[in-house]
Amino acid sequence: MKSQRIAIAGGTGRIGRHIVEGLLEIKHRYSLEIIVLSRSQSPHISYAGTSAPVLPIDYQDLSSIQKILNDFQIDTVISTLSGTTSDPFITSQENLLRAALSVPSIRRFAPSEFSVNSEQVPSVELYQMKIPIIRSLRQVKQERPDFEYSLFSCGVFMNYLGYGNNKPEGHKAHGYMPHFPYIFDLSKRSADIPGDGEKQLVYTRAEDVGKFVAAATQLEAWEEYNEMAGDVLTMNEIVRLCEDVCGTKFDVKYNSREVILARLGPPEKVMENFFAEFLLALMDGECDVKRPINLNGLVDVKPMTVRQYLEQWWG
Repeated sequence: MKSQRIAIAGGTGRIGRHIVEGLLEIKHRYSLEIIVLSRSQSPHISYAGTSAPVLPIDYQDLSSIQKILNDFQIDTVISTLSGTTSDPFITSQENLLRAALSVPSIRRFAPSEFSVNSEQVPSVELYQMKIPIIRSLRQVKQERPDFEYSLFSCGVFMNYLGYGNNKPEGHKAHGYMPHFPYIFDLSKRSADIPGDGEKQLVYTRAEDVGKFVAAATQLEAWEEYNEMAGDVLTMNEIVRLCEDVCGTKFDVKYNSREVILARLGPPEKVMENFFAEFLLALMDGECDVKRPINLNGLVDVKPMTVRQYLEQWWG
């Protein structure tokens, strides 16, 4: 059955906000009820002429989670929670699922993926925090065959390619995502590439991720894996696109495994280690397309390609 009453956990920022806006865009068309769960008090989110209430929540308090989901008769929970330490993140998602399963109306749950599928990248430590909830969801599915869950994967956010552009409203290139370059820094006309550049990258604009997920809520059934993409290109192909749009050659550095390994620091350097580990995963093919990119063919969403994005913000 299609989703009708949807709760987005962590929907006030970053990819969660894009998913909320994707849902608000189709809210009236499908008569949806949308609520946003947040650890902090925030104003309602308004978009496309409608809005969604933001409800403060304590993910350590199962009864309070259950009450909110029950009061709104939520049937679908989408988690966009994030964290850099395992215990709070894992516990928050597990509590969200446990509370949801005690609500009679619940029938769908999407855990916080929204990148490369976490099971594909065992070498990326930060993503291993996402594995426990997947195991829990598979166990629930065995016990409740009518329950649905889906792992939404989108690769790397295309928005990082907008860093440093000088358009009048250049900040909009990032959407709600962090402002920094990753692998490609078009402001410096440079690229920092793992290996020989022939490994593929899946790129999806964050705004399009929101549209894809919103459209997926109106599918009659959810597949376990819902893969989406704006583009699938090798890093060398992306370099050539950047050079073509910018009209100049880029300074491209091809890094060996030893060079990237040297970037790994002590455990407290969480994000620095994450970026280095992800480069190693790219080099090792862990981020290659493993399954068909099915969601593009299941919903009517026309995502932006890398060339279109580059032409908008760098052309």
